[in-house]
Amino acid sequence: MTGANFGWIELVFFYGIAVGIGVWQWLKMDRMLEKTRAERAAKEAADRKDGPTAD
Repeated sequence: MTGANFGWIELVFFYGIAVGIGVWQWLKMDRMLEKTRAERAAKEAADRKDGPTAD
């Protein structure tokens, strides 16, 4: 192998890790948003079921 090939290997390895971490974080955030939206929808449904309270 020549020295130039090591440069390409390093670039692919570095950017592969960077892109992998980015995709992982994006998927994690997507799951968190879905969970938060479901919790909010459940809370709103429970509030509508109870109806307005007259204090």
